[in-house]
Amino acid sequence: PVRRYDHYCRWLVNTIGLRNHREFVGTLVTLILIGFVGLADDVYMAVELYLKGQIFSYRSILLALHCVYSANLLIIVGPIARIHAGLVGRNEVCQEWKNNIYYVIERDGVMVPVNELDTDDFNENFEKFIYDKSRNPWDKGAFHNCMAFWFTSRWSEDQMGEF
Repeated sequence: PVRRYDHYCRWLVNTIGLRNHREFVGTLVTLILIGFVGLADDVYMAVELYLKGQIFSYRSILLALHCVYSANLLIIVGPIARIHAGLVGRNEVCQEWKNNIYYVIERDGVMVPVNELDTDDFNENFEKFIYDKSRNPWDKGAFHNCMAFWFTSRWSEDQMGEF
């Protein structure tokens, strides 16, 4: 069984849950760093090629291809990382977010859970959904949630990795 199921990742071909969510987010952070460092390196190398008068060489073609790769990496991974940063900050998993478990909408001064809306009302007001911290029993504030996410042990000290 997967504890605190988050989602199934097609890239990793694996289920993401309590025991590997931290590693998944670490992978996203690393991919973003690779993208930014790659772009910064591409800019530096483009300036070097320009100063040497080799801007129209085969190296510039390779550099342009690498620049496109790095930019696409950031375009693809950036939104996913942004979503997961918000989820970690709220101590929420993708399944809860996808199913709108902790979201409400204001109606005549009353907060109504969005899952109680009819389909048309739900779709019309989708952009007005508000996260309600009081509905999430695990949300202890962004700082405490991040500290728990990054520094709480996921298994007992005597467990040696067998499952």
